[in-house]
Amino acid sequence: MRLLLPLLLCLGGTAAAATHVVAIGNDVGRAGEVALAYAQRDAARFVEVMRQVGGVAASDVVLLQGADVGAVRAALGTVEGRLGADDVLVVYYSGHADAAGLHLGDETLAYEDLKAQVAAAPAAVRVLILDGCRSGGLTRVKGAKAADSFTLSLEDKLDVQGLAIMTSSAAGEDSQESETLEGSFFSHHLIAALLGAGDADRDARVTLTEAYAYAYRHTLRASGRTAALQHPTYAYDLRGRGDLVMARLDGGRGLGRLRLDVPGTWLVRDGDDEGPVRMEVTTEEAGVPVVVPAGAYFVQVRRRDHLREYQAVVGAAQVTDLAAVPFEQVAYAQLVRKGAAPQVHGVQILGGVEGAALVGQGVTPVAVLGYSLDLPWATLGLRGRFGQSTTRDGDLESTVRSGALGLSFERVFDPLPWLSVAVGLLGEGLYRDQRFAASRATTPDRAAFGAAFGGLAALETPLLEGLALRLEGGATTHLLRVAVLDNGAQVGAETTTRTAAFGHLGVSVRF
Repeated sequence: MRLLLPLLLCLGGTAAAATHVVAIGNDVGRAGEVALAYAQRDAARFVEVMRQVGGVAASDVVLLQGADVGAVRAALGTVEGRLGADDVLVVYYSGHADAAGLHLGDETLAYEDLKAQVAAAPAAVRVLILDGCRSGGLTRVKGAKAADSFTLSLEDKLDVQGLAIMTSSAAGEDSQESETLEGSFFSHHLIAALLGAGDADRDARVTLTEAYAYAYRHTLRASGRTAALQHPTYAYDLRGRGDLVMARLDGGRGLGRLRLDVPGTWLVRDGDDEGPVRMEVTTEEAGVPVVVPAGAYFVQVRRRDHLREYQAVVGAAQVTDLAAVPFEQVAYAQLVRKGAAPQVHGVQILGGVEGAALVGQGVTPVAVLGYSLDLPWATLGLRGRFGQSTTRDGDLESTVRSGALGLSFERVFDPLPWLSVAVGLLGEGLYRDQRFAASRATTPDRAAFGAAFGGLAALETPLLEGLALRLEGGATTHLLRVAVLDNGAQVGAETTTRTAAFGHLGVSVRF
């Protein structure tokens, strides 16, 4: 009886509140509108995630793909008939829209009609999420301004009864899709928030407030790389206590957690580096866990000057900590050469020696300061060089100061993860100044401009983050205007060529 009584009380009690989801995806809008690539996929993905971490039963989900206005209204009406007074209704839309409403093919579902139907639904909480261009017209009263970044304070708790509306963009703004993410910026980051990236207080619960705050911040960041910023907006009229929990991160079947061990921007792909993108997550601190189905994943994180790449396996109901998983470190310069990054800048500081370019000059110590730009097809460089040498012939002491400004063109190869090999061409404009410490009456000081052309080869190996050791050498042919002497007296000048070798050692810093 002691075991049976609690069961009888549970069976006789009020049924637990349920969450119902209506997800609408439309790739095709009005005639003349470009077909979207990922709207229907976003809707299916939202349903999948709400079932995984939102506690939503399969029987409480309606997924509409390419539906018209009549089908959407009918689906909402059917779901409304199933709602209990304590239930939650979540309506999600991804597709074309404008300031008036949603574009369901050639038909338009007006915002006010949709809002009225959702608001009238007999549920404790109704949440309307719209991922469409200019959808912020529905939340104009609290629409974000296209100026300073807006952050919803996590202390500004949403209540648990009433209506909440979240949109992907402010009134007049376009919502944007990403081929890399294979989805819209807003939906992708909203889903990432629900899977754990938005869990700001690390309580294994993602609230509506936390999900919006994360989606807003990272949609704004991601769209900042495009031609126009995108500002998600919100409005709510809720009553009660607490905050609406949208996702629970510790109860899904067949799910595990991946703990991201360092701050940065993370890309998680299913399987290997060619697999579809599961999520992109930006973390400001170490140890953030995100929920993924059990399986194998290829994971990348962007650090200041390199990528870390992991191959991780996540078990059901297990936590895989990437701090314990081996990773391969790939420099951005190497990624550029693979065509996987746009460009990388660098600075070189080198010291070394240069062979004699003038008769009797001797080996010259030199210092080199350079700038480089890594592109997929070549590394371009700009460098300055300064050297000084002193020689003595009897009572005649000669000091030669040389300066050069040059351009380099290098083709770089990466035979090993820790070694880069470069070969290339070097061209320089030269200035030489020769001064004499004795016999000035018969041996005047001289100065001349010239040019040098030649080849170089270099080896680089990484030392610390952003820092590499560089060894380079080569030979250049100098085109010089030199004096013609007769018994120590200058009787004319001629143009000549001299070849000199050089060797430099130093560091390269890339950013």
